[in-house]
Amino acid sequence: MSLSRVLEGEEATVALGVALGRTADAGDVFALCGPLGAGKTTLARGLAEGLDVPPSAGVRSPTFALCNEYPGRLSVLHIDLYRLGSEEEAEDLGLYERAAADSVIIVEWADKLPGLLPERAAWIELEHRGASRRVTCWGGPLRAPDEPELPEADRWTATDGTPPWERSRSRWF
Repeated sequence: MSLSRVLEGEEATVALGVALGRTADAGDVFALCGPLGAGKTTLARGLAEGLDVPPSAGVRSPTFALCNEYPGRLSVLHIDLYRLGSEEEAEDLGLYERAAADSVIIVEWADKLPGLLPERAAWIELEHRGASRRVTCWGGPLRAPDEPELPEADRWTATDGTPPWERSRSRWF
């Protein structure tokens, strides 16, 4: 079972990330997936903001750095798996060692190497929908954000979609 909704614009994606970040606890893992430009890094910026990462940290996609760390209410480890070809590469880079129990981990392109992630990971898929995007969430540390100001039509709905970790990687490439 998953929860899904449509987000209108970048601000709504950041706001969702902020709401999720405010409820995040040490050890939470957010597995982000979706095609290029779907909003993974935008959501990661919101998560970091909700975790009190200062704006001066300049949260950006770690595509070339592979991993960025940010200080906040909890330490944030922001990983991008786009350029990695195997779990062994991730191990060689020391990603396991960098993942501390007292941090929150955000992984972009998580569906590329789903075996790296713990079963308790929260999977968040973002899909283009013209000027908006659909976001679908599965399991993990996700807690329904408090959104009393939203009209009923904009709230989360239950769906039965196939989780990203069960689909072919070729969907995104």
